[in-house]
Amino acid sequence: MIYWIGIKEKLNNHIELASQLLLLMLGIYISIMSEKYGIWKTPVLFLGLFCWFFFRHKTKHPIIWMVFSALLVFDLYLMYLRVANHHFVLTFMTLSVLCYRYHKRSDILLKNIQILLVIVILASVLQKLISNQFISGNFYYYMLNRGFLFDPFLGFFPEISEVTKSNTESLIALQATDPNIGESIVLKDVFPNLGVISQVFAMLTIAMEFIVAIAILWKPKSRWTHLLFIMMIIGILCTRLETGFMALLAISGLFLCNNIKLRLLYAIIAMFCVVLVVTKLGFH
Repeated sequence: MIYWIGIKEKLNNHIELASQLLLLMLGIYISIMSEKYGIWKTPVLFLGLFCWFFFRHKTKHPIIWMVFSALLVFDLYLMYLRVANHHFVLTFMTLSVLCYRYHKRSDILLKNIQILLVIVILASVLQKLISNQFISGNFYYYMLNRGFLFDPFLGFFPEISEVTKSNTESLIALQATDPNIGESIVLKDVFPNLGVISQVFAMLTIAMEFIVAIAILWKPKSRWTHLLFIMMIIGILCTRLETGFMALLAISGLFLCNNIKLRLLYAIIAMFCVVLVVTKLGFH
């Protein structure tokens, strides 16, 4: 009971908790990205650390947020076409929190997070709708036959693992041939009626994301909105370990959620994803 009281006190200040989790994710992500153009980032990191250690209690400026924002924008400028999708989300979330440290208006911060979430999810829906490969189910068909989806569960089905292994070997053999010959292969299905199942799965994915986006736009504080959002996040994690992106979505949900139990669930999901990012399991 004592521990739950302490957890509840932390969850009551959900904006600060979400900011701390975001800061943790930022530190890990920046350390991963620091290998690229490290010679230019070193002075920025050194100056930021020096100011943070010696002046953070003597200035009103959020030094650490400013440094991380600068590094994110720096990477965005130099590697715009190469950075992961969640780099953009992370950048805008960081800038939103940075601005919040100045204006101190939680309503503005939460509105920014809400609109950012809606744009990100609707952009995902639009991207899928204009992709013939996704609409037709070919994307899921290929990914399932290669064993790239539901990877954490494939170990429980050795017969499926054998099929995906065989498909991989066939593709490797095809890639070794002369492309001018025009050879082709047919992938073995991991289970019957995979083509139909893949198309239905694609439609359900689009429908789920669209419903979640509209719910967040219409009722961002509703318990049902957050239950749907959490279901979507867990569903994506089970399908494919997009750990970095899901950590940011869970942190965003924590910002917006009013239900203390759902806040705890968001925090657990975010922490779990952060641990997977650190251990480099999944796609960080």
